[in-house]
Amino acid sequence: MGDFRLRERRDRGLDEGGKGSSSGGPRLGTGFRACDGLMNSRQDTRPNILFFMPDQLRSDFLGCYGAGFARTPHIDALAARGTLYDRCLSPAPICVPARASLLTGTTSLENGILNNGAWLRPDRRECGLHSWPELLSEAGYRTYAVGKMHFYPWDASEGFQVRSISEDKRQIGILDDYAQFLASRGKHKQHAREFAGYHENGGACLSPLKPDEQVDLWCADRAISILEQHDGSQPFAMMIGFPSPHCPYDPPPEIADLFDPADMPPPLPETRESEALRPWLIANMKNPWADIDYSVFTDDQKAKVRAHYSALIHIVDKAVGRVIATLERMGLHKNTIVVFSSDHGDFVGDYSLVCKNFFMDPSIRVPMIVAGPGVPFEIRYDTVALSDLYPTFLELAGVSPRENCSFTSLLRPPREEPRTICGATHRGFMIEKGRKKLARYVGGVVTLHDMEADPGEQLNLADDPGWHFTRQELDAFLTEWQVQESIKGHSEKAIVYSAESKPELGNEPGILGPGWRRPYPFSSETTRS
Repeated sequence: MGDFRLRERRDRGLDEGGKGSSSGGPRLGTGFRACDGLMNSRQDTRPNILFFMPDQLRSDFLGCYGAGFARTPHIDALAARGTLYDRCLSPAPICVPARASLLTGTTSLENGILNNGAWLRPDRRECGLHSWPELLSEAGYRTYAVGKMHFYPWDASEGFQVRSISEDKRQIGILDDYAQFLASRGKHKQHAREFAGYHENGGACLSPLKPDEQVDLWCADRAISILEQHDGSQPFAMMIGFPSPHCPYDPPPEIADLFDPADMPPPLPETRESEALRPWLIANMKNPWADIDYSVFTDDQKAKVRAHYSALIHIVDKAVGRVIATLERMGLHKNTIVVFSSDHGDFVGDYSLVCKNFFMDPSIRVPMIVAGPGVPFEIRYDTVALSDLYPTFLELAGVSPRENCSFTSLLRPPREEPRTICGATHRGFMIEKGRKKLARYVGGVVTLHDMEADPGEQLNLADDPGWHFTRQELDAFLTEWQVQESIKGHSEKAIVYSAESKPELGNEPGILGPGWRRPYPFSSETTRS
């Protein structure tokens, strides 16, 4: 299949066709069941799943979310023929924590991934932690991953049967499939410091690559090739991880020229709280991976960054359009659910910040669009979470999630009561309930905002006496969530009765007797005696 990398995961119990291995490998455990008559049906009528996930894309830079300056006709058309979720939050707004949560249906506090320097434990399956592509593969789907996944190691499968890889634009040392493509053109990955305008424009620079060599269009072309080779004997689930519009903000000149910095919306002003958070961001961006100093971030630089960010989104839109056109040409759109979302947003100058990490809306509010057969044409205004996609994908495939999954399928109707969404990263914790958002940060900054009255988060109500009870209620709920998720995150250490329990040895059979060994790791799939 050309440069597509087939990862056969015998250690995961997956054969090349995606079925669970009949010997040695883990099977679907208790709490995970495939719907009768679907896995082995000769004519599998379950829908295909196509999941577009650009990196670091905030929702309000898309036309369908109200951005008049955007050029996103293909994404807008997708939203027009499906359900657009107006308020989707990514409560762990950093690349790896957000992706680990989405992959496994666990919160960042439960899975322990709070920054980009950690990854899921290698024995997670033995602990009862399954990825959605694993479960879909075992349930008879053909699973593909194209582009950026941000797994460790970078070429791990994590349940996908086929990967065509282009990792983070900042990870220039990775010799992935895209690096090999560039080498075939006599080119190579470069640090953005080598691009025109990088330092003087606050990270807004110009890529020397031709448009057809740009990474997001490369991802689209690889996805199209895979779709054209899919034989149709199984439904497919494909995730396309576009590396843009993540920084560096590096469109080619002919795309950058389409966006005038003067047309960009002005950034949100700094606040006392954002200024207290900003020194960490400045220090972080000085590290070699970015090598840029935001100690001074001018209005002109911010406008340029926003224009280049919009240009990258336009390229992503072109890539989406190419893949959707292929679906329609092949007739696959008649039985394919298409999802569009992102791992987190980007400040692009709001509060004089870039990237993400903090819990203000530009960082945590992401698009969520679901379209396809049977999906209603509507806008939903209830708050949802990025990792709600985990149970959504399982429900589409006829697989039941584990009983204690922290997230809810998007296919379910809105709740009558306001949704409470909590999150954690190495920078702090957040909770939002009924559009009231509380955040507690490392270093002591605490913010409380009424997101309906103050969507720009300019007025901190944390110390306002009139909001004392609201803060107290949110704080109590957040503390309870932290405790519960911490317990879930250490569930593999649970003391359980073994199958060899001998009641005659004591009131707690099998534990008080001599020589008893604690089963480890424990998972929810362990049979209790």
